[in-house]
Amino acid sequence: MAFVGRWFGFGRNPQFDAGLRHYEAGEFEEAAESLRHVSQHETDLTMRQRAKSYLAGALGRLGKAAVADGDHTKAIDYLGEAVVLRPRYADLHMSLAMAHEALGEYNKRNEEVEAALRINPKYGAAVLFQASMMIKSGDHANGLARAVQAVSLDRRLETALFKEAIALADDGKWEEAALKLREVRPTGQDDPDFLIVRGDRMMSQQRYEDAAECYRNALELAAGYPDLHVRLGQALLETDQTQRAIEEFREATAINPDYAEAFALLGVALRKQELEKEAIDAFRKALDLDPNQIIASTEIMRRRG
Repeated sequence: MAFVGRWFGFGRNPQFDAGLRHYEAGEFEEAAESLRHVSQHETDLTMRQRAKSYLAGALGRLGKAAVADGDHTKAIDYLGEAVVLRPRYADLHMSLAMAHEALGEYNKRNEEVEAALRINPKYGAAVLFQASMMIKSGDHANGLARAVQAVSLDRRLETALFKEAIALADDGKWEEAALKLREVRPTGQDDPDFLIVRGDRMMSQQRYEDAAECYRNALELAAGYPDLHVRLGQALLETDQTQRAIEEFREATAINPDYAEAFALLGVALRKQELEKEAIDAFRKALDLDPNQIIASTEIMRRRG
């Protein structure tokens, strides 16, 4: 039986569905327009929050494209809006860091790198970027050690470009080494936003195990993002991995104590474990945060019936 798939969002708002279709087609400006409308005008809080999540993804893609095109002012506008929507998304902070650096705004660059590492201290790409900054500033030995640490955190960074950068450093060509490190990208890395969209589409197709794998991979790239823990919890719940689902929902509420949907879904999982008192407490917490939370209100009424 599908416990939460009916709440996942597809088929409930045509503009939301249109936004996702644009997103999957790479039409990010059109996606942002549709999703922004839903995020501002949809009355259901859960749907509105889901639209904001995808809107942040579309804005992130537009911002990264602007960085690649050299329009760093526009990139900062897009990415700044995305970060407001997704403040705990380390990848967005790193894209902002690169845009600020291109404009010579080094203090803001440093702030964004530090923000990314506060969110995820094991974010290898951010550690490598920091290593490059250190080497470029003349702190060669510590910068090189930091670069090696980055690879130990994420083995996908140990690419041919990384090895070229280390060889340049060994030859004393520190400036060139620092620049080469900036070009390193993890091998086989998917964009986390596309992993989220792919996982959500698989949820709508009831391919729950595949969806869970997408969300796990996305969490590797975007640790500390509570909505990803909720998505993974939903997929786990649908495959009867209830205890693991509870752990994911609890993680989401620990990161964001005001996340009504996470409390509601935690209640669903606890009820499935026949922990009725704890489930009711979770539903009531969700309704305290959002009196219109549809999952919690439905489940509370179901108990009364």
